[in-house]
Amino acid sequence: MKNTTCLQYCINGMSDKIFNFAKTQDGKKLIHIFKKWGSTNDERIKELLIGYNSYFIVQAGMQLNGMPKHPLSVIEFMSSEDFTALHDELTKTVQNNYPVLMSCLDRKQKRKLEALFA
Repeated sequence: MKNTTCLQYCINGMSDKIFNFAKTQDGKKLIHIFKKWGSTNDERIKELLIGYNSYFIVQAGMQLNGMPKHPLSVIEFMSSEDFTALHDELTKTVQNNYPVLMSCLDRKQKRKLEALFA
């Protein structure tokens, strides 16, 4: 099994995958919430990147732990020390590497990402 760093994990998500996620019901909810957070588009985009990657970490973590897919399991997993550690690392990675992550998108994708918060 190949180990992936948190930065590699985040970079892998910097593609049209993020826009496909934004079209889902859960993605639309996150965008709606993050539109109200942060005073700049960069802050809102950082929060979206954290939320977007956390969403998939929760799914993977629950699957690895053999947890059923229902709302109580999500809350249980998100309350765990394992998730807290992963989320803290993810947040630090996005905050410290935001320019690197944005450089993975082309000009059109960057405009599309900014437009999500217009």
